[in-house]
Amino acid sequence: MNNKIIDFYKTTSLFTDLGKYKDEAIDLWEKKCNKSLKELCHYLMSVTIHRVVIQEAIKLGWQKFQEYGNLSVIDFKTPMSEDDIFLTASSMFNEIFRRDNKGFYFERPFEKKLVLTCRYISVLTSAILKANNIPTRSRAGWGRYLKKNKNLDHWVNEYWEEKENRWIMFDMDDLYDRDFMKLALYDENKIAYEYLDFGESQFYSAAQMWIMYRKNPKILETLQLGSKDSTPEDILKYLFLDFWSIMNMEYNYKYSPMAFDKKIKDFSNKELREVDNFANLMLNPDENFEELQNLFNTPKYRFTISPLVDKENYSLIVKSKNYLI
Repeated sequence: MNNKIIDFYKTTSLFTDLGKYKDEAIDLWEKKCNKSLKELCHYLMSVTIHRVVIQEAIKLGWQKFQEYGNLSVIDFKTPMSEDDIFLTASSMFNEIFRRDNKGFYFERPFEKKLVLTCRYISVLTSAILKANNIPTRSRAGWGRYLKKNKNLDHWVNEYWEEKENRWIMFDMDDLYDRDFMKLALYDENKIAYEYLDFGESQFYSAAQMWIMYRKNPKILETLQLGSKDSTPEDILKYLFLDFWSIMNMEYNYKYSPMAFDKKIKDFSNKELREVDNFANLMLNPDENFEELQNLFNTPKYRFTISPLVDKENYSLIVKSKNYLI
């Protein structure tokens, strides 16, 4: 592997830079976890809880979810999700310590946990490992192991294993639905090692999913985004979320590519071919790293739409620089 690429994934983004909490991340990894991904997963589960756990506890009764702590305290003040609040790893660390200055420890009370989904666990993981000088990247795609007969949108991580000369893909997210196959990940609260190195056999990258969709649109029948069926636009959005993550810019779910902000059915053949070529580059991000980086440094592949930013915000820049959007 090119050392330039390895060094790139040691660097942080505005989402993964921990600032004043870097030393806390080093202490967590080296002393508390003893450099073990398995232990890190335990600690991340101790300070976070998935929103679906709360939803299911409300519907089915908290007694059925006692392994997550005393959920009897759920009331109208309990956040259903905090994804829109803690976008960066530093903000998550800050809130973990603000709610309890002991920080990362087991048996943390439920009401002191952050309510986060997989993208946030992935970003936290990337931030912690990068703080410890480990080349790491977040990946967005579809998990094949999360729900029976379904491919579910999901974020995982990869770290570079120098001795084996390969990226190791792993999942640090918590169990969040009793019907999910991921229940097999746990055996008396012990995390199965295979989920710390499961490879692409259990995970479809967004690029793989786009290419499969283009060959056979019926693949949509197997796809799920959260609790809803996925659309072609979801696949395209995840293709860009994965691309931006590969470029160390781990945008959350609210961001989408400005240049392709329309229904797939309205794409011209030229636009579809362009996305096809882009997806093929993303199949081998290391091999095509330089070309992907060049794309990232163009407005067409960099500009995003988010809740507060739309195309009009960039109209003056585009006109003044004659950018093609």
